[in-house]
Amino acid sequence: TGRAAAGQAIAAAPAWCWAACVALLAAGQALNVATYNAIGNAGVYYGFKLGRTVPWCYGFPFNTGLRHPQYLGVVLTLFGALPLVMHKELLQLGLPQLVLTWGSMYGIMSAMEQAGDNEKSS
Repeated sequence: TGRAAAGQAIAAAPAWCWAACVALLAAGQALNVATYNAIGNAGVYYGFKLGRTVPWCYGFPFNTGLRHPQYLGVVLTLFGALPLVMHKELLQLGLPQLVLTWGSMYGIMSAMEQAGDNEKSS
């Protein structure tokens, strides 16, 4: 099964996989947590589009030059976990393609939001 294959892959993962996993997961989750702390649930879940007041944030992680730090955080988390669960069965099931597709969707959404009117006042 997929769960058993993932368990085997994690148990057999070399040190470089663990190092990459820890570094990418830590960076990704730091961006996610910082985003929630900075703008709260209403900001993360598009509350401004539903009439909620979301103050503009100038602090971390928005002072890093990243327009969508949470999206990058999710993608780093996905790619951080991927090397640990690389197993023949999961490769055949399409796990890497799923992670690439999922990460690409965040990139597309980020580009769509950047092209939109999110910074304009109504």
